[in-house]
Amino acid sequence: MSPRSQREQLALLMTVCCLGMTHLSLVSPALPELAKTLGVSISVVGWVQGSAAFPGIFLAIFAGYLADRFGGRRVILVCVTIFTIFGSACFLATSFPMLLGLRMLQGVGTSAIVGVGVTLIGELFEDDRQRLRVLGTNLALMYLTQLVVPVLSGIVAAGGAFRPFLLYLGGAPIAIWAIRLAVGRPREAGSSPIRHVRAAHQDLRRRKTGVDFLGLVLITAIGVSVFQGATLTAVPLMLDDVFGTASTGRGLVVAAFLLGAVATALGVVRVISGRISGRVLSAGIWLMSIGMFTVLMAGFPFMVSGGLALAGAGFGLVITLVQREALASCSAAYRGVVMLTWVAGVRVAQVIAPPFASFVTGVVGPRSMFLLATVMTACAALAWRPLRRRLRGAFYS
Repeated sequence: MSPRSQREQLALLMTVCCLGMTHLSLVSPALPELAKTLGVSISVVGWVQGSAAFPGIFLAIFAGYLADRFGGRRVILVCVTIFTIFGSACFLATSFPMLLGLRMLQGVGTSAIVGVGVTLIGELFEDDRQRLRVLGTNLALMYLTQLVVPVLSGIVAAGGAFRPFLLYLGGAPIAIWAIRLAVGRPREAGSSPIRHVRAAHQDLRRRKTGVDFLGLVLITAIGVSVFQGATLTAVPLMLDDVFGTASTGRGLVVAAFLLGAVATALGVVRVISGRISGRVLSAGIWLMSIGMFTVLMAGFPFMVSGGLALAGAGFGLVITLVQREALASCSAAYRGVVMLTWVAGVRVAQVIAPPFASFVTGVVGPRSMFLLATVMTACAALAWRPLRRRLRGAFYS
C-alpha cells in the first residue's frame, strides 16, 4: 500500500471512529428538554442513552467474529449505514417508546463501529511504535469530537429538543466514503462464532493475558460509567436543577471532560513506552475520583468544569492505555473478536450507567451520583493492583 493510500485509509478509519463516538455525547445536552417534551421524569430519561448502547451487549462479540471471518470493511459499511438511518430518524419520534425503539435500532449500528475501526487501524500499521502513535492520535480525535459535539448539540437543541438528531445525517457521506476502505480483508476463522470465540480464549490463555484482559474490561467499565453516567447524564441534569444552566451552557460544561481527555491522549501517551505501569493506570483512576469529588462539592458551574477536566484527564489516560494493551493481548487473527469483547463490556456500562444516573439523580438528589462515582473510583484505584497480582498468581502459577 502506497503512503498516500495509507494516509487516506487512516483518515477514513479515524473519521468512522469519531462518528461512532457521537451516539451518546450528541444527545446529552438535550436530555432535560427531551424529558419535558416527552412528558417523562428525569429518573427515566437516561434510557434514551441506555437504549442506544443496549444492542452492543449482545451484538459486539458477534460483530467481531464477522469482522475476523468476512472482513471489517463489510461490517463498517453496514454499521455506519444503520447508525445514520436510525439515528437521524429519531428526529421523527412522537413518543418516548418510539424514541427508545429508534435509538435501539441505531445501537445495532453503533455496536461495532469503533471496535472494528480501531482493529483496522491496528492492521494498517505493523510497527508497534508507529501503531501506538497513531492510536493515541485517533483517541485524541475521538475525544475532540466528543468535546465539540455536546457544544454543537446544545446550540441546536435551543431551537428544539429533537433537532440534535438531525446531526446524524452527517454519517451519510462517511458511509459513501467507506466504500473506498481497502483494509479489513477476511481472515481464516472457525466454522462457527462459538468455535472462534473459544479459539480466541485459548489464545489469551496461551499468551497468559486473559486475566489482564478481564481487568482491562472492568477498569474500562468503571471509566465509562464515570463518563456516560456521571458526566453525560447526571451533570446536565444537575446543572439544570441546581444552577438553571441553559442547554448551550450545559454543552460547554460537559465539554470540559473531553478537553481533559484530549490533553492526556496527545500528551502523556506519547512519552509512555513498553508495557503499562500499574502506578500510571492507578494515577488515571485517582484523577477520575478527585474530579468527581470536585463536581460533588462545586458551588458554581465553572467549578463543575474544573472537576470534569480532571476526571476527563484520568479517563483519557486510562482508556488510552487500556486500548493499547487490549490490542496487544491477542494474536492478529483474533483481534476482531477480542476488541469487540472489550466493546461489549463498554456497552454494558453504557446501558446501565445513564439510566442509573438519571434514576439516582431524580430519586436521591442532583449531586448523589457524584458521591457514588467518587467512592467507586477510589475503591478501584486502591484494589485493582492487589487483586490483579492475586488472580495472576492463582491462574498462571
